[in-house]
Amino acid sequence: MNQERLFADVDASLMAFANEMKAKNTWNSVTLVETSDFARTNSPNGNAGSDHAWGGNYIMMGGGVKGGQLVGTYPSLREGALLNIGRGRMIPTKSWESVFLPIAKWAGADEVDFDYICPNRKSFPASHFTPASSLFDLS
Repeated sequence: MNQERLFADVDASLMAFANEMKAKNTWNSVTLVETSDFARTNSPNGNAGSDHAWGGNYIMMGGGVKGGQLVGTYPSLREGALLNIGRGRMIPTKSWESVFLPIAKWAGADEVDFDYICPNRKSFPASHFTPASSLFDLS
C-alpha cells in the first residue's frame, strides 16, 4: 500500500534526524513538531478521497518530550456526535496555541513575548493550555 510505504519513509526520516541530534549531543535541546497545514474529513468524498477540514494532529519528539501519550480529547466519529458537524468534519478541541505556548515555555521564552508567540492565547481560558510539565521532562 502506498500510504504504508510513505509512513515508513517518514518514520525512517524522523529516526535519522533523532540519531543525528543524539550524535551531535543536542537531542535534549531539540523539540520537533510535525503538523499538517490542514486537516482532512473522516469520511470520503465522491472521488473516494477526503476533503479539507478543521483540526488535525501534531507529532512531537525530542530529548525532553514526554512521549507515548495523546493530549486532548479524541472526538467521537459517530454522525451527530457533539464535535462532528457532518460528513466527518470535526470541531477541534485544542488550538495550536495550546501546544505552542508550552513549547515556548520549555524553550525559555520570556513571558512578555507570549502574546507575540501565541497571539490568540487570550481567547482561551488558562485551562485550555497543556502544562509544559505534561509535555516535557523539566527536571
